[in-house]
Order: sequence, then structure tokens, then C-alpha cells
Amino acid sequence: MKICLAQINTTPGDFDGNLRAIKRGIDVGSAGGADLVVFPELTIPGYLSQDLIYQPKFIDRNLEVLQDIVDYSAGLSPSLHIVVGCIELNEGVGKPYFNVAIVIAAGQIVGRYIKQLLPFYDVFDELRYFEAGNELLVLEIAGSKVGFTICEDLWNDKGSDDYSYADNPMEMYRKAGVATIVSLNSSPFVEGKPINRLNMIAPGSEPDMTVVYVNQRGGQDELVFDGQSFVVRNGDLLHLSEELFEDTFDLVDIMQVKPIESKVYKPEHYERLKHRSPKLNDLLVLCLRDYVVKSGFSKLVLASSGGVDSAVVCKLACEAVGAENVHAIRMPSKFSSLHSREDAIKLHENLGCWDYEMEIDHEPTVQLLNERYRSTAKMLSTDGSENAKLTTGGYNFIADENIQARMRDLYVMHFSNAFGAMPLSTGNKTESACGYYTHFDMNFSFAPIKDLYKYQVVDIAKTYSDIPENIWQKPPSAELAHGQTDEASLLPYAILDPIVRAYVEDYVSTYPEFSIWLKNQLIGKAKVSMDADVLRRWSEQATQAQKDFERIVGLIGRMEYKRRQTCPGTKVSKVAFGIGRRIPIVEKWS
Repeated sequence: MKICLAQINTTPGDFDGNLRAIKRGIDVGSAGGADLVVFPELTIPGYLSQDLIYQPKFIDRNLEVLQDIVDYSAGLSPSLHIVVGCIELNEGVGKPYFNVAIVIAAGQIVGRYIKQLLPFYDVFDELRYFEAGNELLVLEIAGSKVGFTICEDLWNDKGSDDYSYADNPMEMYRKAGVATIVSLNSSPFVEGKPINRLNMIAPGSEPDMTVVYVNQRGGQDELVFDGQSFVVRNGDLLHLSEELFEDTFDLVDIMQVKPIESKVYKPEHYERLKHRSPKLNDLLVLCLRDYVVKSGFSKLVLASSGGVDSAVVCKLACEAVGAENVHAIRMPSKFSSLHSREDAIKLHENLGCWDYEMEIDHEPTVQLLNERYRSTAKMLSTDGSENAKLTTGGYNFIADENIQARMRDLYVMHFSNAFGAMPLSTGNKTESACGYYTHFDMNFSFAPIKDLYKYQVVDIAKTYSDIPENIWQKPPSAELAHGQTDEASLLPYAILDPIVRAYVEDYVSTYPEFSIWLKNQLIGKAKVSMDADVLRRWSEQATQAQKDFERIVGLIGRMEYKRRQTCPGTKVSKVAFGIGRRIPIVEKWS
């Protein structure tokens, strides 16, 4: 049986664009003599369409495109089966819609499969829209019994996921004697996910079952879909689609192809599989590029300070849209060091992007504001008389520091408005967790490194030869005052990163729990810090370490109001700030 794995990049509501990609896949499959052309989940409307689904015309257009595909297949070989995903109305009780895989051949719909397991965790909220199915779909294709599933339907097999369901479609298909499972997927990337998919699905292909897993690729808002479509049989990996940046239509004869990796779920194969996973920086580039292009922009603008965060964002931007479309604005103040100025200039020269300098002179503005406060301030009593005036008592000088950052934001937004360039934020996950940014610094259009810890930003910087070494070697600083460093204000990032990770991603909320968590990370040599020795020495000072931990955890809780207002950014961790983490702004737990 020859199968075309149509790994495409869809966009919610782009019915014409999605249809063009579907027709390309059909043409490739037809020309290559395929028996099956398989597309990702919800191919026609795009994934995630969210509340667009509630618009009747959206559903109608989705069904019109389905009919277009049926008509397109009419003149093709009757042996060619096309499998696409769409939304259908539920005319019975329950949620209003079904998430459906449609099988088409020779101008006819020959099968329908309704997704049975509807995820409700992380970014997924399918129970909001869809009613679950309860029936299998088995078709005879090329002399073989073929069963159909959609994404989550595979993830309840043999207790291999954290979420359990009453039904197990894979087990039901085994009992039905199905030889081949075809699965339509829209599975976004998180750290370790590509390997996890194989580790989970491959054992279920034993004995004598073939699983064809087709995943979408591309960026969609905060999510990035990594493709990595594959075929497994008897626990062996037969095929893996590794292209990220272009749609692929791989033709695989599942009975003739030889394994490229054996028993891929076994721990000894982890390192080989790890090398086959997409690089983090490539995923960041893909998500940024798609966010920009799908939003109708072509140019980007950012504040470039000579620090590692803005340097990495600048590099990613150049990779995503081309250096000629990236505008980097240097905005030094009297507190900016000479090396920061020089590092930023050198970076821009290396990358070939646009370079601008707009010096920040914030002190006249601060003086003007303070004078206006003092001269115009009144507090009115019930009789209307003035009874108080603003004084300098209790004045917060951090406000003067932050005015610099706000002026920089103003300049970036002006450039964006004037020249039609999308403004990028440069903050990372660790800063966002602690609220260590001026209130509106993270409120631009997109934040490419929003879900990266500081050590991950530094690690990426090290991989690029055109990012000067001094940028990632020097102590991080916002340079809003003389001698200021981030780590003096917070903690060394070597300590801060793992605290944030433990609390946010693994829900470790007490110091005793954290101490155990940290020991396990260090024993397992997991990468959670840029300097394990610094982390270890700190942890040995238990009393101080506990105080530091509790201070940072409290800070994370108090800063939810700031994070709620930040712009979208690429999700790469299992728990990212944004759509997948839902914490009340006003609460008394954290």
C-alpha cells in the first residue's frame, strides 16, 4: 500500500489557501500512484479555529470546500482514497459540532470517522465545541483493513499518557483485526514532544500493525506545529518527515520500505531520535515567520540594546523575514555602557539588518513631570478646598528608571505606525515570571522568546556565529541606572531559571518539594540552569535558599496581572504563560 503523507501548513479560516494545499497533495498522490493521501486534523477549516466555529457561515464554507474536494476527486483513479479533516454539524443531542475525518474516492464520500477522545488540557479545549464519536471506521483499501483515528485517539493507549479516557480506540481496532491505522493530527510542539510521540505510539504498532501519523506544520498564534509525520510498524520507524519550512508530500510504500530506526520506544535509542527532532531555533523562526506573514506584514522592528535577549530576537527576525526587512533601533541612555553600544552595532553589521540610533534623554521629561505634579496637584475635601499637595516624600525613584523603557516603547511604536513594521518584544520567560520588565515592554505584537528561560536564550545565542560572544558572556543588565544588573535585583539566572521552571511547569510550590525536585534534576543531569555548580552551591545554603525560593514564588503570583497583558509568543514548554495557563489575576493562594 502506497501512502502520501501530506504534511501541510493550514490557517484557520483560509479556506481558499487550505484548499490549494489540499489539491497539491492530491495531485502528488495521484501522480505517484498512491492508494491513500492523508492530511492533518481539521484540514479544511484549520486548527485551532476556536470560536470562529460558532459562526454559521464558517461551517457552511467548510462544507462547501469539502464538496469541492469530492468533485475534484471525481476524475481520479477509483483506487485513490483522500482523507481530510473538517467540521460537521451535530443534529442530535450534545455539543453542536463533530471533529471529523472524511474519506473520499472517485467523487464519493466513502467513510466518516468522528473523533472519540477530545482533549481538555493545556491549549486544547475541544470539549467546548465538539461531541465525541463512538464508532470505528474500517475500510478495505489495497487489500488491507484500514482504520482511522484523529490525534488524541492514539493517546490513550497502554497507559502512556497522563490523561485517561473510558474508551481506547486503538484497542478496539486491534480487536477488529485492523492492519493499518491512519491518524490525522494537529499536534503542537512542546519540549520533548517529537520523541514522546514515537515512544507512545510505536509500542502500539506491535505486533504486525502499521500506524501512519500525519501532523500539520507551521505557526498558529502561540503554537508551532513541528510536522514530524511518521510511519511505524512493529515498533520500528519506517519513515519520518523532517522538513519544517515547506509543505511535504512524502510517498511511502508501507509494505516495501525498510526501517530507519528499530524499536524506537526503547531508551537506548533516545539520543538518535533526539538528533532527528527539529532544532528549537528553527521552530522559533517558523512560528515568527508564519505569525508575520499570516498577519499580512513583511517588516519587523525591535529595540536592540546589545543584550542577549534582543540579540537573539534580532537574529530570529532576520532568519524569519530576511535582514533587509528587519529594523533594529538602538536607544542608549546616559546609563548605557560603551560595550553595549558597540555590541549592538557589531550585531547589526554581522546580520546585515537596518541600524538606527535614537539617544534617550529621559531626565528633562522626568523633571517636567515632577514639576507638573507639584504645581498642579490638589486634593479636594468635601467643601472643595485644597488641603494637600504632592510632595517628594516617599518618592519612588524606580519610576525615573522606568521612564527610559517607556520612552523606548514610544519610539518603537512610532516607527511601527510610520513604516508599517510589526514591533517585536524581546522579553524571556524568566523575566515575565518575575514581572521584571517595565509594564508595557511586552505589549508589542509578538514575543519570539517569551517561553524561553534565560539559559535557553544564551544557549541559542551561542549557536550563532554572527552574535558577538561578548553579548552572551557579559552580566545581563537593563542599564537603567549606573552599575545595575538583573541578577543583583533578582537572583542569578542560574538559580532563578530552575525556580521558575519548577513552580510554573511542575507545580512545585514549597521549598521542601523544590529541594527534592532539584536533587532529581541534578542527579539526572537535566538542563535546567546555565551553571549547575552555582545552583548546587546555592542549594547547600538551605536557610537562604528557602527565603529566595519563597520570595520568587510570591513574586510570580503577584505578577499575573502584568503577564495577562503581554502579547503572544511562541509556546515551546509544557506550561507557557498565555493561552495554556489559566490563573486568576486576583487570588490569595500564590
